[in-house]
Amino acid sequence: MVSNEQKYKSATQEKPHSSKTDWLIKIKDLKESNSHTVNVQQTALLGDVSALITVKDLTVKYRQHTVLNNISFTMHRGEQWLVTGKAGIGKSALAKAISGSIYSNGVIDVHFSKSIELKKKVLFVEQWYHFNNSVGLQDFYYQQRYQSSDADDTITVLQDLQQSFGEDVKLAEAANHYVEQLGLSHRLNAPLIQLSSGEQKKLQLVKAFLQNVQVLVIDNPFIGLDVEARQNLNNIFDKLVQTGMHIILIADGEEIPNCITHVAELSEGLLQIETKRAYQQKHSKPEAQPQAFKEISFEHAPLPPFFEAVKLNNVSVKYGAKVVLQGINWRIKKGDKWLLQGHNGAGKSTLLSLLTGDNPQAYANEIYLFDKRRGTGETIWDIKKKIGYTSPELHWYFDANTTCIDTVVSGHFDTTGLYRKPTAEQTEEAEKWLSWLELTAIKNRKLRDVSVGEQRMLLLARALIKNPPLLILDEPCQGLDMHQSRQFVNIVDTLMDNSERTLIYVSHRMDQVPKCITGTMKLDGGKQQPQPQLNEQRA
Repeated sequence: MVSNEQKYKSATQEKPHSSKTDWLIKIKDLKESNSHTVNVQQTALLGDVSALITVKDLTVKYRQHTVLNNISFTMHRGEQWLVTGKAGIGKSALAKAISGSIYSNGVIDVHFSKSIELKKKVLFVEQWYHFNNSVGLQDFYYQQRYQSSDADDTITVLQDLQQSFGEDVKLAEAANHYVEQLGLSHRLNAPLIQLSSGEQKKLQLVKAFLQNVQVLVIDNPFIGLDVEARQNLNNIFDKLVQTGMHIILIADGEEIPNCITHVAELSEGLLQIETKRAYQQKHSKPEAQPQAFKEISFEHAPLPPFFEAVKLNNVSVKYGAKVVLQGINWRIKKGDKWLLQGHNGAGKSTLLSLLTGDNPQAYANEIYLFDKRRGTGETIWDIKKKIGYTSPELHWYFDANTTCIDTVVSGHFDTTGLYRKPTAEQTEEAEKWLSWLELTAIKNRKLRDVSVGEQRMLLLARALIKNPPLLILDEPCQGLDMHQSRQFVNIVDTLMDNSERTLIYVSHRMDQVPKCITGTMKLDGGKQQPQPQLNEQRA
């Protein structure tokens, strides 16, 4: 095996397809229902001059764990790829290796074009957007977003974008175009710390598009985006491809953008590549047997008595002149199962922060939790012990040095890490959850050393472990593969068979909403909207 950190080649000239290559492409089109695994021997034999990216014997190791082992494939010019596969299989590692973001063994050749104006560069866009505070550090804390006194700790969206385009008028015009398309114009003067997870994703994507690179690799581009933003992002991808840009997306196979020509599925050390149409035809067929999940039996103590889990009377939240929530009235009775909806930045996470004890403005409003008014002597820990909660923000700020099993155990203490010794019973309960979620093999690894999808499943188990009477799940399926998403939704429905358990569930995707949901609360611009019909949304 050749050991080489990264090797990139820029083609000296644009070469036409050879007749043999043209013949191969026609055969592939005729047989597109048949998948194929590309290897370097085929490429060498055919002398494939249309290659854009050629990978030979790629191996990636991370902290003594082999993530990818001897992967070989060729991506051709004119192809746009979606790379999929189960969580932890190495999709992100493959993307980072192609872009030169991590060390790898093997050979990666990228044949850049000299005939287009785009930069001869492969750009990798991570799943999350990382930004610095006003002194250049990523030194933020959980709940900081809801502290009005900390709003000046980061620059604004506009200032962040200006660092990307500087004095370049053409880039500034492009930035304005992308900002408008993704619905971020009204947030240009907002501090970065106050952006929702979906708004942060939009800003990250805009900055990536402004790089104008020949190969753009994006890890989970749709994560956290509302329906309209996902549609607009698809349109942007179509336009970028027309400029000669090549796109590789790491995502599940449920929503495949129009521009994608091929789907590459990573599984057990092989990259199986097929046309988008072949992939969709294969996965549109009903399964011979329904998808089986590990049986989960819940033997929990009785839930505490109360009549209403949540009651909000004319609740409003604002930061300076910015009104985030206005006149919200919401009653959630014991046993209710609610879906909370709204576009990116509508106020959903702020509303939930009032319930979880993370937002100090709860004390300035009339809010009742479990029949008791906030601010009448209860501590934040009294509130949290009755709520199982997970969200993108909790994931960002969780201590990544915690082991996987301790991550689950920490749910008993509502801390963003484990800082006390658990009982034997608490550890045993965590072991059960790891077994149910098929994560026992990683229990002693650090959270930072497992995939984002596995991290999310661990934090979901953390939310469930203490048998809470109220579950608040904010975008719980973000970062999960298709199997994990279906598995988790199945777990939620099983839990909700208990008529006394209460649920607030947030999702932009109806295919990731549990069947148990019976009511919908929708926010738009911080205001409560008439309840939409749930059956119409599921259709």
